[in-house]
Amino acid sequence: MKWKDFFPNKDLREPPYFDGRVVCYPNMKTIHDYLAWRQVDCHINNHYNTCFWMLVKSGKTEKEAQQTLKGTFSEDKNELLSQQFQVNYEDEPAMFRKGSSVYRDKVETKVKTDDYGNPIKRIRLAITVSNLDIIGPEFWGKHQYILQEGKYRYEYVKKFDDIRRLPCCNWIVVRISACQFDKFSLIHSFDKPNDETALSLMNASASLMMEQFPDIIFGYGFSNEYSFVFQENTELYQRNERLILSSCSSWFTSFYMMKWKEYFPSKELVQPPKFEAEVLCYPKPKIVCDYLSWRQAECHNRNQYNTCFWMLVKSGEDENKANEILKGTLSKDKNELLFQRFQMNYNNEPAMFRKGSCTYRQKVKVSEDVVRDGWDVAVTHVDMGPDFWRKHIYIFDK
Repeated sequence: MKWKDFFPNKDLREPPYFDGRVVCYPNMKTIHDYLAWRQVDCHINNHYNTCFWMLVKSGKTEKEAQQTLKGTFSEDKNELLSQQFQVNYEDEPAMFRKGSSVYRDKVETKVKTDDYGNPIKRIRLAITVSNLDIIGPEFWGKHQYILQEGKYRYEYVKKFDDIRRLPCCNWIVVRISACQFDKFSLIHSFDKPNDETALSLMNASASLMMEQFPDIIFGYGFSNEYSFVFQENTELYQRNERLILSSCSSWFTSFYMMKWKEYFPSKELVQPPKFEAEVLCYPKPKIVCDYLSWRQAECHNRNQYNTCFWMLVKSGEDENKANEILKGTLSKDKNELLFQRFQMNYNNEPAMFRKGSCTYRQKVKVSEDVVRDGWDVAVTHVDMGPDFWRKHIYIFDK
């Protein structure tokens, strides 16, 4: 989201990928030691890289630069920089040598003025970025409030301790759902009850997921969610549940943001979308198909309700009244309401809205009669009944 602020003339060609880990420490001294270790590592890495790239820029190959630096100590690198390049390493910017510390600092801030026009100031906490030494005691002596001993609840993070591996010979389904999507769609002025462009963006993100993860054999999505079915014997991340979930949600979010401009060229992405993921395991394809049928039924139920709701709102009813009108209605009641009040046949609405989107691989077609080797990712909007699975039996073929 901040890329354009710092690189206004450079396009973000692909999303960055970050992984993370959680480590628990028993006391503040150990945390100080951890942070000191990271700053020492910053110095070691930057010291080496400064020498390495100065050598490369001077004409050496990367292998020659590595060989020159092999086995050198800190003083050797300082001498190399000074003798060959007239560079004093200590004069390099502190951001490079010491890294960046981000914390809330106590700052005296004007909050108001008194009756005589004199400023009244209070101490407030302001987010600060500094490039100071955090190895020695001086920084922590001045900022003792940052790491105060207190009652910290280990249960907040203990769930990261265990590595849960999903059972073998089970079909893994990862369902990704957008959080606070109503707010997100309101901020970005999505059409109600359905925004075709926004749904197409979800489908494009799902197609890229299938390219990124060859073990995904099928995807189904509607509204703000997408379910991805993984091959029965997938060994993705050794079936580590936590890594599968975090990776899938991260990649899907990245694809969604990277594709935004392509689908909304005149609309700024004001805030990033937030997707969460859950994993389900099923022992056989029939149960996976039953799960997908349930999601398609849910797509129909939600869309039929939302179509009625927004038609009522657009006709002048307030939202509470629209909810009251639809309370307890069945599918046929909603169809009748749409036809009687708005002359709308619900079954004529686009299939993408009523049936959702199926994403899967199919043989590459040159023409109706000619198929060549290779597979394309297809997106269709069809019933996932027995006929569909008979026609696409290869999807679950081992």
